[in-house]
Amino acid sequence: MPRFLPVGKGVKGAAGFLLAAIPALGAVLTGLAITGDLTARMARDHPLASYGAFGLAVLAIFAGGVAAFALREGSTQEQVAIYAGLGLVAASLLFGVYAGVQTWGDRAQPSITLTPKPGQTVAVTVRGAGLRSSDHIVVEVEQLLRATNEAGGLTWKTGQPLYGASLGPNRDGEIAHTVDIPLPAGDYDDLGARAWVGDEPRPCYGSGNTTGCVRVHVPRPQERPQLSVFWETFVRAPRLVVRLTARNLPQRPPRSMTLRVYGITTERARRNLAEWSLAPDADGEFDRRLAVVVGHAFADVCIVASTSTREPECPAPAEDGTVWSKLAVPVL
Repeated sequence: MPRFLPVGKGVKGAAGFLLAAIPALGAVLTGLAITGDLTARMARDHPLASYGAFGLAVLAIFAGGVAAFALREGSTQEQVAIYAGLGLVAASLLFGVYAGVQTWGDRAQPSITLTPKPGQTVAVTVRGAGLRSSDHIVVEVEQLLRATNEAGGLTWKTGQPLYGASLGPNRDGEIAHTVDIPLPAGDYDDLGARAWVGDEPRPCYGSGNTTGCVRVHVPRPQERPQLSVFWETFVRAPRLVVRLTARNLPQRPPRSMTLRVYGITTERARRNLAEWSLAPDADGEFDRRLAVVVGHAFADVCIVASTSTREPECPAPAEDGTVWSKLAVPVL
C-alpha cells in the first residue's frame, strides 16, 4: 500500500486554495491599510476578531492538508474536509475585515495632565489622536471642594470653573495643546480637569467611557499675618498707621483676625487704644489699612494681630498665626 493516498486534480485545486488562506488574509489587511502599528492596534483593541481571523486561517490550512494527503480521493470525508476548509477561509476573511474596519474607525480617548508650576500656576496638557476632522476635544478645568458623602467618606464637588476650551485636530487627526492657568486665591486645595469627545459624560470622578480625567492636589499653605506700622507725624497728635495682610485663610471653618493696639505709659501702665475683629474676603485674604490717633500721653505702643487666639498678648509669645510690633511714640 502506498505511503500517501492518491490525490486527484480537483482535490489539489481545493487544497491549494485553502493553503492560500494566509496570503488572502494578508491582502485584505493590506487593502485596509492595516500595517505596522495598526496591526498591533487591531490585535490590542479587538483581540477576539483578530485571533479568530488568523486562527481560522490556520485551521483552513490544516483542513486542506488533511483533504490532500490523509483522505481517500472522492470519499465523503474528503468533500467534508474541503467544504469545511472553504468555510473556515470565508470566516477568517470576515473576521479579518471586521477587525480591520473596527480598528480603522476606533476613536482614541483623549489624555489630559495637570502640572503644578511655580508662581501659583498649573500647566494643562491635552493630547488626542485618531480624530476625525469634525471631532472636537472639550476641555474643562475647575476647582474641587472637599465634601462628605452619605457614607461619611471623602468626596469632591465642583467649584469655580477656571478654564474651558474646544480644540480641533490637525490634518493628521491629532491634538497637542498646552496652556498655563493662574490659580486664583480661594479656599480649595484640589483641581480637576476633564477632556472628552462628543456628548458630555458624567463627571469623571464617577465614570465616563470617553473621558480623560485628572485630579491634582495643589497645596496652598496658610500665610501668617503680615503686619507693618509707621507713624504719621505731619498731624498735631501722633497717628499710627497699621497695614495688615494675609492670604489663603480657610473659610470652613471661618477664621477671623483679631487686631489690638495698646498704649504704654512711662510707668508701664497699659491701655487698650483700639481693637478689631476682622473677617477675610471671599478669597480668604486680608488687606486692611487702619489708623489710630495715639496722642502724647504714651511713651510706646504695642500692636498685635492673631488668627489663632481672640485674646492676644503684646508682646506675644512665638506661635503660628500671631505677629506683633512695638514702637516708641515720636516726640513732636
